[in-house]
Amino acid sequence: MPSKQIKTSAISPLSPLLRSAFEVLEHGLWHFLRSSTTTDMKFALLHVDQAIELLLKDRVRASGKSIYKNPKETISIWGAYDILESKNISIPEKPDLELLHEERNNIQHKYANPSAEDAAFHIDRAMRFIDRFVRDELGRDLAEFIPSEFLDKILV
Repeated sequence: MPSKQIKTSAISPLSPLLRSAFEVLEHGLWHFLRSSTTTDMKFALLHVDQAIELLLKDRVRASGKSIYKNPKETISIWGAYDILESKNISIPEKPDLELLHEERNNIQHKYANPSAEDAAFHIDRAMRFIDRFVRDELGRDLAEFIPSEFLDKILV
């Protein structure tokens, strides 16, 4: 699996949440682009959904709010949405992201086998959100962290 060295700078280093988000995103895209088997589609959706949750949590953290509900448990993706909405951070892609998260839950808890067609829908919508959110809300360029050969095939 190709890996892009994650760049950091002395001025604005990546948080561990953001670094992990980019790592699992890259791994999910690698699975998505590798083949259309149900196994690759499962891992693609699991990883991309996890990346979205980590991106949202990093934005919560950057807004000054804790991502912890208690010392051993972080907020859920739903908690992140609520906090960001309370801070007037708009996520117009939320309806599509909710569908992806439900698909993730079906894979994780109900042994679902997503089709390549369904995975393509979810990855397309997720990547449009991720590209916008990373740029507009996190002040970063996705191309600095994800290989261009992945982005060129997905963000068309």
